[in-house]
Amino acid sequence: MSAGRLVACLARLVVVVVVGGAPLAAQSSFERGVEGYRRGDYLEARAQWQKTLGEELAPLERARVYYDLGNAYWRANEALPAIACYSAAVRLDPRHAEAWQNLELARAKAGLPPADAGDLGATLRRLSASLRPEERRALLFAALVLWSALLVLEVRFGGGGARAALVGATLVLALAAVPWAQALLAHERAAPMLVISKSPVTLRNEPLEARAAVGELAALEEVERIDELPGWVRVERGDGQRGWVRADALFALELDRR
Repeated sequence: MSAGRLVACLARLVVVVVVGGAPLAAQSSFERGVEGYRRGDYLEARAQWQKTLGEELAPLERARVYYDLGNAYWRANEALPAIACYSAAVRLDPRHAEAWQNLELARAKAGLPPADAGDLGATLRRLSASLRPEERRALLFAALVLWSALLVLEVRFGGGGARAALVGATLVLALAAVPWAQALLAHERAAPMLVISKSPVTLRNEPLEARAAVGELAALEEVERIDELPGWVRVERGDGQRGWVRADALFALELDRR
């Protein structure tokens, strides 16, 4: 082989490796979704971010993806799926201010009541839910240490002051356990889904349109997925009622895929 042909072959090899070969860093589905969103291709953005949700993600990362996915649905004028995504985002990250803002805006434009009622009970629930897992653990541990120390003092020295302090520490411990208990209860609903159909959805006793109706699900009602068949999902309502619903009427909240 002549020197000229050898140089040409080497040049083509370099082009294949550098340009046509595998990229140095494969683009993630999240990044492809960002590109699609920037192009205004919201269908592509949604498809890519749904893939991202199927991956192992930390809660805050998953909240970010849900927030972006909600924006893509909103841009495509699909209000109920957008609300479902924003709802998932604030559950995963209650401090996500933009997700809260968009959630309330989307609910208002859809004629729905606010997600945060603004009363004392709602405020307390939101504050307790806003703690990160490590913060919940630290708070409970500190309260337990305080309670244990005061218990030792009360047993060792007694007296009204020590007993009053122990009662106060017991109350603090109970309050510190509330966020932990809320997180445990939330974990029990492992496969939550939201109704994203504008009209009421029929709950049937079998996965066939011709089967008897056993109830109706309202828009954005939350249910628990307990079984699936092609095109159908068996769900359980908050009151324990079960039935089959069309799969396209539901939006799965993948809150804990880790």
